[in-house]
Amino acid sequence: MTTEPIFDRQLDGWIKDGPTEAPGQVLDGVLAAFPSTRQRRGALRLPWRNSRMNVFTRLLASATLVAFGAAVVVVIVRQTPGGIGGVGSTPPAAATPATPSIATAATPTPPTTPTPTAIESPGPCVPADLSARITLWEGAAGHRIAHVQMTNVGSDPCVIRTMAQPQLVDGSGSILIDGVPLGAPSVAQMIEPGAILSTLVQDGNYCGPVPMAPVTVAFVMPDGARVLAAPASPTDATVPPCLGAAGSAGDIEMHPWAP
Repeated sequence: MTTEPIFDRQLDGWIKDGPTEAPGQVLDGVLAAFPSTRQRRGALRLPWRNSRMNVFTRLLASATLVAFGAAVVVVIVRQTPGGIGGVGSTPPAAATPATPSIATAATPTPPTTPTPTAIESPGPCVPADLSARITLWEGAAGHRIAHVQMTNVGSDPCVIRTMAQPQLVDGSGSILIDGVPLGAPSVAQMIEPGAILSTLVQDGNYCGPVPMAPVTVAFVMPDGARVLAAPASPTDATVPPCLGAAGSAGDIEMHPWAP
């Protein structure tokens, strides 16, 4: 049996350990024996090789596999974006934070001030809205005093002056005693529908002809309109006594209208 060269034994021992790098003495032995190793052909004309070539071939195969594996790793590393595990890769650009939108505070709408509804002032009372009547006659010291009530028979309030020009009239409408016209408008007062105002009318010194019944009183308003009071009695023709000369003027006056 042919004894294996020393470098063959060293090479076999090194390959069995599965190394990735040969010791210096193994490589020196391989390089020294490689040019002088003869190849033998088999009897069946198979590709010639020496058993010693098996060890060398195995060495070359191992080196080739190591180099191929390294090449594959390089290719994978180059084709992987950012490298393996992202090592050496350029970090992705940080996302620009969205600028928070600043909510514009809504301008509060000022409260709407309700427009006050214009209230129409009551107009002056007209004769059609008023109804006057004498409730009582009484006499004192040559005078007669009539108790008079005025009622608003209209559907709306109206304004009436507290003073008017009083007159004593008879059943024919003749003025027996005329009062003094008002110099300035008196205080106005409102009278509601259905409301009643009262006054006293005093007259004296009637020296005229016999009047026609019924005798009553009338009120001339500042605008010239006149309200005639209903008589206390349809047959009443009583007048105040004459205290002066025949044909002398009589006198008549009223108190302000009051509730």
